[in-house]
Amino acid sequence: MSAEESSNEPRMHSRVNTGRVQPDQIDELVAATRPILPLARQEAPDLKSVLMLGDRSTGKLVMVSVWETEAGAEAAEPFYQHAMQELGRFITEPPTRERYEVLLQG
Repeated sequence: MSAEESSNEPRMHSRVNTGRVQPDQIDELVAATRPILPLARQEAPDLKSVLMLGDRSTGKLVMVSVWETEAGAEAAEPFYQHAMQELGRFITEPPTRERYEVLLQG
């Protein structure tokens, strides 16, 4: 495939959220997040996947979401804010959010 062909393919987008919780609350956070995911899929049909990574010794968390379109990710912002209100009781420092274009997915 040429560079020109690949540039015409639809491009997915990702949001990477990084935060920290008390290490002993990771399982509670995961349990509180589980019921939010099906609601997110209903509210945001462009959401393709969510991956939560964590370090149980430090409480550091990374959540990666993959979106069909950047517009779909932007449209889901009110739902993100609502989810952060629900999960905020676990967060011990302000989370960071970064936006990326998905360049390769296997």
